Amino acid sequence: MGRGVVAVACAAAVALAAWWLTATQPIAAADLPDHVANPRAGERIFQLGGCASCHASPVNGKRAKGADKLRLGGGLELYTPYGIFRVPNISPDTKDGIGGWSMLEFVNAMQRGIAPDGRHYYPSFPYTSYAKMAVQDVM
Repeated sequence: MGRGVVAVACAAAVALAAWWLTATQPIAAADLPDHVANPRAGERIFQLGGCASCHASPVNGKRAKGADKLRLGGGLELYTPYGIFRVPNISPDTKDGIGGWSMLEFVNAMQRGIAPDGRHYYPSFPYTSYAKMAVQDVM
């Protein structure tokens, strides 16, 4: 083999190794702490996290305000350098929202940006903003 082929093969091997070493790993079920739901803490995290600012269903094509911000049906369109992103439904509805997700799936989405089907939410979902939170706070 020529030097060029060897150089390309080595560069490809280094790139593959770098990708593998830096790939986001999901949180394992064994790493989830015991948890008792605390609605007041959940409400606080919801408010501090700004969830409604993106996930509230638009009203007449505009961002929701007031009590409408608690209707988390998604649908807001965000225009980004990557294209138009339609914000998903995060209501507890089991068909259209995230009500059918396990706690592990929810934590992996929030802290690792990994969807239940294994897709990555980057670049649209700011999961890195929540990556350093205590798992108990995310739960």
